[in-house]
Amino acid sequence: MHADGSLAKYKARLCCHGGQQQWGVNFYETYTPVVSWAAVKAMVIMSKLHNLHTRSIDFILAYPQAEVKLVIYLCPPAGIILNINGEDVVLKLRKNLYGLKDAERTWWEHLSEGLEKIGFKPCNADQCVWIKDGIVVVVYVDNYLIFGNEEKDVEKPVQDLKSRLDITDEGKQ
Repeated sequence: MHADGSLAKYKARLCCHGGQQQWGVNFYETYTPVVSWAAVKAMVIMSKLHNLHTRSIDFILAYPQAEVKLVIYLCPPAGIILNINGEDVVLKLRKNLYGLKDAERTWWEHLSEGLEKIGFKPCNADQCVWIKDGIVVVVYVDNYLIFGNEEKDVEKPVQDLKSRLDITDEGKQ
């Protein structure tokens, strides 16, 4: 919304009805780790105590950035009729969508691969805390915080991830 109350933009998301998915047919794994609040609090306290530079990042439409690994078909949304030569058609998913039973897992695997490619390793105590050369990345679903001693320490992972994923840099915290 703009300051005058008018709409800034319209948003819509195509979601799947994951309740129709069957385990072993079109999904296998749904578990996804979530950062512990103790880890978040510990990093915020460490940041204050040691004057660490901190950056907040949000992934734009996170789930659809990952490709689906299995063949999944989707009926068009209500009100949209797709016809080819008089035959009703369905949509074959290429990208992950909100509502799939394994959507969060698929996104997590995609994000983990991206962090590993730029040299980060998951912490043994919390899989959502990633470490590389004194730089710490805390991941919470489609947001992350980066902590480092120098501004350049937090800028490098931001630029590396920008080249691989669509992100919004929410700036210094």
